[in-house]
Amino acid sequence: MKHLRNFFPVLFLVAYSLVQGQIIANVSAKNYDLQFVDITIGDLIVQLNNVGEISGFYPDNSDGDVDYYDNSNFDAYRSGKLKTIGNLKIDYWDILDKNDRRFGKIKNIGNISIEYFDNFDMEKTGKVKKIGNIQIDYWDKDVIDNSRLGKLKLVGNASVEFGLKDNIDSSKYKKLIKFGAVNLDYWNDKIFDKEKFGKLKSIKGNTQDVSVKLVWQ
Repeated sequence: MKHLRNFFPVLFLVAYSLVQGQIIANVSAKNYDLQFVDITIGDLIVQLNNVGEISGFYPDNSDGDVDYYDNSNFDAYRSGKLKTIGNLKIDYWDILDKNDRRFGKIKNIGNISIEYFDNFDMEKTGKVKKIGNIQIDYWDKDVIDNSRLGKLKLVGNASVEFGLKDNIDSSKYKKLIKFGAVNLDYWNDKIFDKEKFGKLKSIKGNTQDVSVKLVWQ
């Protein structure tokens, strides 16, 4: 019984990590802006771009047939769109108001549901609100600096921060500076390191659950 008592907490942590998933922020190696986030839930990876759109998804194993919805008369909201990849089924939002920004967007990928901010959410309308149990949020208007308006602010428990206007130090402006516990620093010496000014200096704080990597696109 003692061994079983030790086993159950470990089992819970494993199950919890599968539900929460792994989150990877992909940052441009050219301008250091956040490009997209890979969110792993179980054996599925969902890509969310920096303005709240699903930019891609793929399971660990894509073996099997690929099919598409083809009934344009009754299912116009999803006609021609991807229906299945192997055993993975994809479905889309069917809303009476075709002007609703959620209309025709991905609703389910397998057993993972996708929720969106509705037409009453002002600047966030149509952006992804939730992927599975992972909450998503975005930066609102700022009286002083709107350079991050509409960009990702929160992915699960990972807060997202960007460099704002600074008359003294402009090295971080519009660049990703924090993703969860991961901090990004930039060269800011215009005199002795002027060739490096504004370039990435360090990424610190990566873990297995939340991390940042550069993409060379």
